[in-house]
Amino acid sequence: MRKAFFVVAAALLVLGAVPGAQAAPATYTVKLDGLAPKGDNWSFLRFFPASLTVHRGDVVDAAWAGAGAPHTATVVPDRYPERWRRQNQGPGDPWSFVVPDSAAGGDDNELVINPAVAAPSDPTCGSSASTPCAFDGSSVVNSGFEFGDPTNEPAFFVKMDAPTGTYSFVCLVHPGMDLTVHVVSGGASAPTPAQVSARGARQFKKATQVWGEQADHQAQTVVSGHVDAGHKVVTLWAGGYSHNVSADEFPDTPITVRVGDSVQILGNFEIHTATIPASSVDSVPFVTTQCEVAGADTPATSPADCADPTQFQIALNPQAIAPTASLALSNPNTFVNSGLVSAPSSTVFTAEKAGTYTIVCLVHGPAMSTKIKVIG
Repeated sequence: MRKAFFVVAAALLVLGAVPGAQAAPATYTVKLDGLAPKGDNWSFLRFFPASLTVHRGDVVDAAWAGAGAPHTATVVPDRYPERWRRQNQGPGDPWSFVVPDSAAGGDDNELVINPAVAAPSDPTCGSSASTPCAFDGSSVVNSGFEFGDPTNEPAFFVKMDAPTGTYSFVCLVHPGMDLTVHVVSGGASAPTPAQVSARGARQFKKATQVWGEQADHQAQTVVSGHVDAGHKVVTLWAGGYSHNVSADEFPDTPITVRVGDSVQILGNFEIHTATIPASSVDSVPFVTTQCEVAGADTPATSPADCADPTQFQIALNPQAIAPTASLALSNPNTFVNSGLVSAPSSTVFTAEKAGTYTIVCLVHGPAMSTKIKVIG
């Protein structure tokens, strides 16, 4: 009988079915963002897949997959990501995306990206599956601010050590960019990493073929109307947006108006600017990076450039985010800027002199541009 017991036990061990036996931790890859079809300037402000079930102790590989949009992969102790955002990302809250630099030790009356958002919660972990950051279900674990790069995509590895329950990954940059993670006990069933990847691929396909096309259609839509005295108002959108897919584009076809007409640009659910001339993307950066010091801050490209790396800051350029005093189209080479435009805000340019004016977005660069032809 004793011999038979050991034979059965050995067989069960091989099959992984011994009661209480713990399988080796699995690594599940989820994608942040994705690459748009060639010729389209889209950002997928989503996780793929949108939900995940893992065993306690498994590792989540949050892998960037975009072409330039910034994101964070941030695990929070709440099953409802939007509730967590309402409680933690409002003005003055600890995870607010933008803060006055006085709240981050500064003295220059600027707005900066919150250091808690920009920097990893623990820079010593998270770079590989062998050194994941541990999430215990009680506090936030943050990757820090990372940009997608098709030649070298970032990744952030998190070991889900939290008790069984439901938690969330969020992007601290983009509202609505969330991932629900169900942590189950070792004896419960969970999909395989391959099944999760396949589901993510199916969801990305839908995002491309349906929501991306819807967003693109909105970005290319131009509506004409009339106002008093015969002057026309042409309306377009600052990009297109559908189900957290952003078409970071202005219309491909030039817009023609006459002197006296107006061009209205409606905000969307991603931030943009409408700025003239096109060369402004080189002379008026959307953000500047610096070391926070007493008095005027010093330029820097990374924390390593600062005597104290914790004083590295990403500041919003006031010239980029604020509108110019005049929004008149009077000279194609004169700097005219809407400032930040997002829903429900809008901006209106008035055509005063003939010429061809190139509008560009300072946030998304030359790929988001169009021409306004003003004729007499």
